Amino acid sequence: MAEPASHIPNDTDFTEAERRALLAHEINRIEGLEEERADLAKDVREAKQRLVDYGFSKHAIKFALTLRKKEDADMAAQRIAEAEVARFLNHPIGTQPELPFDAIDRTPGVDKARAEGEIEGAAGNVAQPPYAAGSPMEQAWMEGWHNGQAVLASAFKKLEVKAAAEPAAEDDNEG
Repeated sequence: MAEPASHIPNDTDFTEAERRALLAHEINRIEGLEEERADLAKDVREAKQRLVDYGFSKHAIKFALTLRKKEDADMAAQRIAEAEVARFLNHPIGTQPELPFDAIDRTPGVDKARAEGEIEGAAGNVAQPPYAAGSPMEQAWMEGWHNGQAVLASAFKKLEVKAAAEPAAEDDNEG
């Protein structure tokens, strides 16, 4: 086996003091990032728990997050494969009529735009339609965005009412 080439020091090599400083600096940075990660993980757990409290299953939450990350074609391929496996195993899911995952979506463009706008509005995102200004698609998207905002506001109002009622309910139990 050949001997490794010996290291020849040059002007870009770090001194021991520089290496110590770099280590201390980056370790400090890593510790801060790990604290942020722990805080973020706690925030994620709390947000997921709120969705569970709103009536969503953990599986539904995980599925929604997956849908937001993956391409439509990937999700369709995954669903087709899952349906096939279910059919092979004679699972009730596999015995249902097959869904045409590869069928052409014939939903009118304005309806799709409206639905996209509703999702963005309900998510609390800024109204930035991806369609030409003044086009029917843009108008439908904006209509959907406003509808989504209204539904979101309605849901928040119900949460406020529920939160306001909960302390009173606790007080009644104490007496």
